[in-house]
Amino acid sequence: MSEEPVFSRRLLLGWIAGAVIVFAVSLYLLGTKQVTGPDNTGPGTYSRSAIGHAGIAEVLQRLDLPIVKSTSDSLQRLSPGSVLVIAEPRMTRDTEEAIRTLLKANTILLVLPKWAGQPSEQKPGWLQVVGEGPLGEARWALNLVAPRAEVVRERADVTWTTNALALAPNPVSPVQLVRGSGLRAIIAAEAGMLVGEIVDRGQRIWVLADPDVISNHGLAREGNAALAVALIKRLRSGNGIVVFDETVHGQTGRAPSPFLLLFRFPFIVATIQGLLAVGLLLWATLGRFGAPQSAPPPLSAGREGLLQNMAKLIEFAGHQQVMIRRYVQETVRDVARQLHAPRGLSGDATIGWLQRVGKARGVEADCGALLRRAEELRETRLRDQSSLVRLARDIHRWKGDILDRRSRHSHDH
Repeated sequence: MSEEPVFSRRLLLGWIAGAVIVFAVSLYLLGTKQVTGPDNTGPGTYSRSAIGHAGIAEVLQRLDLPIVKSTSDSLQRLSPGSVLVIAEPRMTRDTEEAIRTLLKANTILLVLPKWAGQPSEQKPGWLQVVGEGPLGEARWALNLVAPRAEVVRERADVTWTTNALALAPNPVSPVQLVRGSGLRAIIAAEAGMLVGEIVDRGQRIWVLADPDVISNHGLAREGNAALAVALIKRLRSGNGIVVFDETVHGQTGRAPSPFLLLFRFPFIVATIQGLLAVGLLLWATLGRFGAPQSAPPPLSAGREGLLQNMAKLIEFAGHQQVMIRRYVQETVRDVARQLHAPRGLSGDATIGWLQRVGKARGVEADCGALLRRAEELRETRLRDQSSLVRLARDIHRWKGDILDRRSRHSHDH
């Protein structure tokens, strides 16, 4: 396997620096952001913001009226004489299905949505900006109980012409009202009803068009707190309790799924870091997948194995020409020694003497020509290995011929 690093040094340093920066930013964000529940600033009894309903729940408790902030199974919490409050539900498919189930209750106070707010980043639980919500959300909530009714917002002064509770409401302009068939006026003006009633087969539903009557900021306005309590008391009977359904605000009473938390801020930062780490790990190890590489064959033992290993080493190094040239030269010297060449001969004189001996003994090969072929290897780089093998074979044959003829001459004499 290759020993080269998977990543270059510069790329590796870049990834490390990026990981450190992302980790530092995530720590900063985790320290400055507060993870909150599903809705602690919108409408609901868990919200103490301006548009929340924690105030009316506390007022009812101080008046010894039993209340329940229901985060699940609201219908099962109702007893005879109880009131189910569905206040400013969210406009979602899941909420609509939940409301249609809740509408099976006998006595219901449905509060239509009006305001929308942006949570404050500096003060958890507060709203930074509050403005009018979409009118379509209020119409959607109303049409769940009165399909032919409509919602209007009156910006002019409103004079109440009908008031069955004899308590004057004091909502913030624009005043949100409902009008249409299927509703009986409890509190109304010429432009529409603030509180309308629907009675059907023993079921009683009151629709409060403007939530300012029960919202935290509305309770501070004169008359609204008394009217809100009067609404609840008129609907409640006997020992019934007041059940505020919070499932329509996202309060389910169950811990969020750990899997879903991975994709919610600020946990999404750690998720991204984990995905990057897995990606880098796969990148670094992807080339190692598949069948393992076969191990090189072990070195052979013995003389034959040693010769084979040496041959492979020479072939790998590419020094065949040098080895053949040296082999030719050493073979000529060895033959001259075995034939007892005269002392004092060297170089060309030795070659000449061997040529004369070979001619006298009838040897066809010429050692001088073989040496010249060997010297030519110094100046050329032969790629044809057959030429080198041929030269080695020729010098070996020359040696055998000249020495063998020497033996014959000895026997002849």
